[in-house]
Amino acid sequence: MGGRRLTLKLTVSLSLITCFLLSSSYGQNCAKHSFPNNRVFKTCSDLPVLNSFLHFNYDTSSSELEIAYRHSGIGSSRWVAWAINPTSTGMVGSQALVAYQQTNGTMRVYTSPITQYQTQLQEGELSFNVSDLSARYENDEIIIFATLGLSNNGTMLNQVWQEGGLNGNIPQMHVTSGANVQSMGTLNLVSGEAGTSNGGGSKLKKRN
Repeated sequence: MGGRRLTLKLTVSLSLITCFLLSSSYGQNCAKHSFPNNRVFKTCSDLPVLNSFLHFNYDTSSSELEIAYRHSGIGSSRWVAWAINPTSTGMVGSQALVAYQQTNGTMRVYTSPITQYQTQLQEGELSFNVSDLSARYENDEIIIFATLGLSNNGTMLNQVWQEGGLNGNIPQMHVTSGANVQSMGTLNLVSGEAGTSNGGGSKLKKRN
């Protein structure tokens, strides 16, 4: 009888440990992330789908938004994008930052205005200024860095983020179901609150 109780206790303990490890690996917290070169973003949001995180600094006096968009668990043959839509809540009209690793191993990062659903994310100028644009791919994670001049866009934004496959160095259409059609919401640059398209939201996280 004592042996059975011991076996049961061990089984329960192992199950709890397994659940804890799984929740730790999937329940990432953006506030715990450290960027290289002591780069710090005061506010961040764990986006609700596609293993994505947005870190940012917003200067109210200049209306400049400095962002780092992180997309984790992504293969080297995939593209990622983060965008602001000044006119709507969906993809069409979005002003996107796109990044992926090319077949020669180098990163490509550029701006792309989205004018239609069937898009290959062609390069083009956005409706606002973009500077300091760069990207890196490391440990199955792509990070896009940029500074955006948002003087005419207000402090409540519609944001969209996405991922898809590549054909060589050409982005292909993303999946049109599941998380790929839920990856949009609002972002309040002053409070830091990020809402989702289904009415939920992520909590504000600030770093000292």
